Amino acid sequence: MKSILIVLFVAVSSLTTFGQDTSTMNGTYEGYINGAYVFTDSEGDSVEFNNAVSAVTSKYDLNSQKFIGKQFSITFTIDSELDEDDEEIQVSTIVDLLMPE
Repeated sequence: MKSILIVLFVAVSSLTTFGQDTSTMNGTYEGYINGAYVFTDSEGDSVEFNNAVSAVTSKYDLNSQKFIGKQFSITFTIDSELDEDDEEIQVSTIVDLLMPE
């Protein structure tokens, strides 16, 4: 019984962002382009995010035109995954999004 609980705990822990390092940046939202959420930082560089957690997408409809040109504070994680060719790729996920008032 104890080993089942340990296996269950490890499985659930691996599915969450608990313990992941997050980074924060400020940027202007450019839109949802080619399957990515695109922001421009203060230096004019474009930054693409592959995913956004449901708490973010329910708070802000980033697929609409409403937020294009708006400033945001973006908190995100970057994970390494294997693509279909077994090559390591970086996948960035927005975990929190705040629009300063």
